[in-house]
Amino acid sequence: MSGNLRIVLDGKTIFHATESSLSLSREVRERSTKDTDGIQRAKGIKSFEASASALGVYGADNASTLDFEGLFDIYDDDVMYENVPIQFIPDENETNVAYEGLAIITSLEGNFANEEDATVSISLSGSETLKKISIP
Repeated sequence: MSGNLRIVLDGKTIFHATESSLSLSREVRERSTKDTDGIQRAKGIKSFEASASALGVYGADNASTLDFEGLFDIYDDDVMYENVPIQFIPDENETNVAYEGLAIITSLEGNFANEEDATVSISLSGSETLKKISIP
């Protein structure tokens, strides 16, 4: 992977993204009975978290790309966006695989400093299992 990570929310890419990350985890259940020799471990529930940072610019069309205003609209609309469709594309140059699921926006932060580029950070928590898909 070249590191050209991209998060797509509701079919729209985050405009001027500077970095994205995806974290996958799985709970581990411990078992101990009178018939086992020590603790046994078993796989538990899988989950994922995603985050992205971007320049806090305006000018995205909010039809195919999202700026801070578009991200805020998704964050703020609990009726239409109870769970946000998310797609994680590892490499835009070799887009034959992506990862899809539903997520909840847990954090949206804007940093609008004087005489500096504004930045936006968003964090998401998966609300279902992430699935690997092939892109034709």
